[in-house]
This record gives sequence, C-alpha cells and structure tokens, in this order.
Amino acid sequence: MQEGDMADIANRGDIRRLVHTFYGRVRQDSELAPLFNDVAQVNWQPHLNVMTTFWSALLLRSGRYRRNALAPHLRLYGLVAYRTSHMQRWLTLFDLSVDERFQGPLAEKAKHWARGIARNMEIQITKATASQEVCNDRTNR
Repeated sequence: MQEGDMADIANRGDIRRLVHTFYGRVRQDSELAPLFNDVAQVNWQPHLNVMTTFWSALLLRSGRYRRNALAPHLRLYGLVAYRTSHMQRWLTLFDLSVDERFQGPLAEKAKHWARGIARNMEIQITKATASQEVCNDRTNR
C-alpha cells in the first residue's frame, strides 16, 4: 500500500493491529526486549489486550481502560536503572508502527499522545527513582 492509500485509525480492530505491530517490534528490539521479556516477564497476550483497551480509550474514547498505567513502569524501574534511551526507542518504534499502517488525524493523534505519555512517564519515573535513591541513602547511613 502506498502512503496516499493508507487509511486512518478508525476502530478497535485498527488499534489492535497497531498494538500488535508495535509490540512485535518491541519484542525483537535489542534494547527494549530484555526489559519486557526478561525483567518485567510480560505475559504477552493479556498485555496486548490491555494495551488495545488503553489506546482505544484514548483514541476512540471508549472509556474502558481503568488501570494505573504508571504502576507497572515504576515496578520495572525499581528493578533496573531508567535510561532516557528506553523511552526514545519506545517512541521511535511506536511512530514507525503508526506510520507503517495508518495516515490521518487519529494516526497523528496517537503519535502525539505517545509523546505526551512518554514525557509524563519519564518525569514520574525520574521522580520516583530519585526519591528511592534518597530513601536508600538514608537507610544506608
């Protein structure tokens, strides 16, 4: 399909395809795969379903996502050091996945939301890990 022939994200099925494409890349990525597969030990099928629901809530306003999206990331970065490159790589793979399959206002909105989510997560993870380091310093005195 040529770029001009691509449709916009229109329904949950489209979001499911985007999520599966994106996480297919993540699972093979030399930087992100170890975080997801080895450290977080993601159970992929339930995760893909949750992420489809998450993105449907954002893009289609389904209102079905009812979880704390930050909590699993805080747990992950309690186990390994956070690196800005993790979020940059996540965004690169997400944008590639959107651009490979979709074109239009919702596709652009998905990329915009992803950048905002990444920025917010980075702030929250940085705060949490800095706070944990302070607690550890006090404990080790």
